[in-house]
Amino acid sequence: MQKFTHFDLLEITEHEQELKLLLNQQKEDKMYAPKKETIDNILNYSKALSIRKSEHLDFIEIILN
Repeated sequence: MQKFTHFDLLEITEHEQELKLLLNQQKEDKMYAPKKETIDNILNYSKALSIRKSEHLDFIEIILN
């Protein structure tokens, strides 16, 4: 049976923390975000879209531009 000392456990903990930091950095590097233009286009579309209730149809979707 293998025995571990307090120092061995501290060393293992330090290695785990280093690995976690490396993993977090890799995740942040791979994160993607949409372009500002894409977000602006979606917001502008949502402002221009009008959806109205109709007596004969369920709903009518109209682009107000």
